[in-house]
Amino acid sequence: MPVLSAEFVKPFSLVVGAITLLVTVFNKYLWSLRIFKGWYVKRPDLRGTWKVKLKSSWINPETGAGIEPIVGYAVVRQSLTTLSLRLMTRESRSVLVAYSIDQQEDEDLFKLVGVYRNEPKIELQGVRSEIHHGSFALEIHGSPVYELQGHYWTDRGTKGGMTLTGRVKELYDTFDQAEAKYST
Repeated sequence: MPVLSAEFVKPFSLVVGAITLLVTVFNKYLWSLRIFKGWYVKRPDLRGTWKVKLKSSWINPETGAGIEPIVGYAVVRQSLTTLSLRLMTRESRSVLVAYSIDQQEDEDLFKLVGVYRNEPKIELQGVRSEIHHGSFALEIHGSPVYELQGHYWTDRGTKGGMTLTGRVKELYDTFDQAEAKYST
């Protein structure tokens, strides 16, 4: 029976290694290059920090009045095959649990649909706001993308409108950090 030598297997390992490296680099960096857009990659690039405006249906039970729109920031990290989104407001943080980016009936229109988990600051839990889950559906406008717009709903029975605009490339870690950069 013939024995496979290292010399026989070496070309195979080099090819597999090179393909793995190429796929990894393409997935992380090259997918978003303009040369691949449309004909090879049909996925919008959402990376960066976005200013978010939330208009909630919540009614204050004490006053019977609604609330002003809530301003926040969404940080999106993305590769060809992954996406993470963290929404930060003055009072809470939300993280994406599951998502889908779907091409709509119009080939140039995409929709981001997601499920998230919201954690209010600890001093608000048990007082005014609890940890909760929700979902959202956002239409993605433009190429390059300039706006995401849609609605959300929560397991607390609230819902509302949601708009993401004013994207910058920098990825911020906190609400205060993003707020400082956007206000200058």
